[in-house]
Amino acid sequence: MRTIAIINQKGGCGKTTTAINLSALLARQGRRTLLIDLDPQSHCAVGMGIPEQRVDMDIGDAMLAAGNKPIDSARLLWKPMRHLDLAPSRMRLAGLEAPRGMLSALPDKERRVSEVINSLGGGYDIICIDCAPSIGLLTYNALVAADVVLIPVETSFFSLQGATRQVNTVKTLARKLGIHRPVWILPTIHDDGNPVARDLLAELHRRFGERVIPVVIRRDTHLREAASFGQAIVDYAPASSGCADYTRLAEWVITHWQVHGQVDAAIAESMASLTEADAPAEPEGYESPQAAAANGAAPQGAPWQQGQAAPAASAVGNEPKPLSRAEDVARRAQMLRRIALGRQDSPAQSPGEPIAPAALSPLGTTTPADTAPRVPAVAIVAANPATPRMLGAHETNQGTLFVQPISVGSNVAVCGTFNNWSPTQHTMRANHEAGVYEVCLRLPPGKHHYRILVDGVWSADPYNDICEFNPFGEPNSVVLVGQQSPVSGAGAIPRTSSPSAEGVGQP
Repeated sequence: MRTIAIINQKGGCGKTTTAINLSALLARQGRRTLLIDLDPQSHCAVGMGIPEQRVDMDIGDAMLAAGNKPIDSARLLWKPMRHLDLAPSRMRLAGLEAPRGMLSALPDKERRVSEVINSLGGGYDIICIDCAPSIGLLTYNALVAADVVLIPVETSFFSLQGATRQVNTVKTLARKLGIHRPVWILPTIHDDGNPVARDLLAELHRRFGERVIPVVIRRDTHLREAASFGQAIVDYAPASSGCADYTRLAEWVITHWQVHGQVDAAIAESMASLTEADAPAEPEGYESPQAAAANGAAPQGAPWQQGQAAPAASAVGNEPKPLSRAEDVARRAQMLRRIALGRQDSPAQSPGEPIAPAALSPLGTTTPADTAPRVPAVAIVAANPATPRMLGAHETNQGTLFVQPISVGSNVAVCGTFNNWSPTQHTMRANHEAGVYEVCLRLPPGKHHYRILVDGVWSADPYNDICEFNPFGEPNSVVLVGQQSPVSGAGAIPRTSSPSAEGVGQP
């Protein structure tokens, strides 16, 4: 039996998504799998369609009972699919590891999850533990119970900067507990069409070397949709890239960590059909890290030149060195975004250092430009110089003004906490003179989460820098009402007719 602790203090890195879908794919391949949710937010239950109000015994109750009285597995475990059991959590789990919580008073407080696993018997081939995005007694318990540690790392600048600290934290905790746990890195939420993401993936391989799992989980909206429907990706969208990636991860785990089990013939035939026929083709030019290594090539996007030896991986225990090309590209991308939003003057361009932004459609798809290093930029389609700094969400004298470029699509709406995420209540109006869609809403003071719905596709507002992650690990845009000085004028954008602000939640 193998036990995997899935840990990362950073939210939004695909940790719970990995826990759910890796467990589901392992179970689909015939491995008897147990998923333990040690996150008080109970996202594993939500992501598998189990309502929290129906959970009458959670993993916290089992941790307190282990060693003192028998655990009622019929009450504790849920079976969302064949070969997969879930030990869910509830919000009350957060109180167990508090300084005066019931768990902290126990003499073997770091070994309670191990006791639960022993009490449930040895009927599992593999156990996955989804940890909370924090370090405390619950994480200690996961480390003690686990054989290996899996750290999902999004291929973004800030996630990469924190990856080495996260590895060092895990190693420090393991030493404190008197144990040794091998650590593996899983690249997640990867956008292979983004040159910054490709460079950051290459940097991840340079820093951690062979400790990076040779499977990349690409960004796929089907993963978020599957969680919202309470399904694993293999049930919701078996032909999606997300399912193909997690299938490869499950196969790597089974092979590399020697996870044995009785595989049903029907399941094996079904999975073979999925991986060979139904799985989507790789994007053009995509080459997995293991294939690149076999061919003697550097990982895709690597900053070194072909024919030169790749730099040796830095020791995991050392502080990462500053990025070279990847850091420079990320900073330039941020600068260009601020310029596009009208918040910063255009920088002086040094001779020999041209900034060549990629041509972006409003939805973020790139088009080839030239061979120079490219960085993302915000595409703005507007007839008036005042328009760029008005894109996004702004508090005005008439209400909160939401503005998007008219080129994004044919049907644009604002959905948020203020309208119960309705896709039809606040459709944005086209202002052809200004080249934008717009809607002005009277929102009550406070913080409001929202997303933009463009032709049926949900996304965060690309023109708003303020975001917070929702329970599914995706960013929601945030607008603060009554906490900043109003912008004068909804009149900053010329209109064919002056719109009146729509009241939200008004009698």
